[in-house]
Order: sequence, then C-alpha cells, then structure tokens
Amino acid sequence: MEFFKIICPGKGNVFIDGIFQGESMDGTDPKIFQCNTGVHDISMDCLDGKICGEPAQRIRIEHTNPIFPMEVIFTCV
Repeated sequence: MEFFKIICPGKGNVFIDGIFQGESMDGTDPKIFQCNTGVHDISMDCLDGKICGEPAQRIRIEHTNPIFPMEVIFTCV
C-alpha cells in the first residue's frame, strides 16, 4: 500500500483514477490517502470557490509510508 497527501492552500475533493476519496483536509491538516503502487491520475476539485491551476496530475506513487507520504501539490487560482 502507498500513501500520499494533497498540498494546497485551499480545501477540495480528491479523486484517484476518477474515484472520489474524500476531502483533502482532515480538520486543519492534510488528509493522508492510500492507494496501490503504480501510476495514478490524482485530481482535485476546489471547495473554496476557486479553480485548481492544474486540476489533474498523472504520477507514480511508490516507496511511501504513512509517516512519509508523497506530497502532491496543487495550486488554486
């Protein structure tokens, strides 16, 4: 199992390969998501009335753990 978190100044809904995973934040901290090892399409829909500068990213997620998840960075405009 692999782990990642979304780094973004806003809050949004996170999707892995088109499947809804939940909100990007757990209170005031980034939520940690789990997925299988490999290439995934990670996307986010902003909830703060903004638009993600890059709403989807195709990334390889491997060699992670819950303590050191991969950081997937989104920007809101």
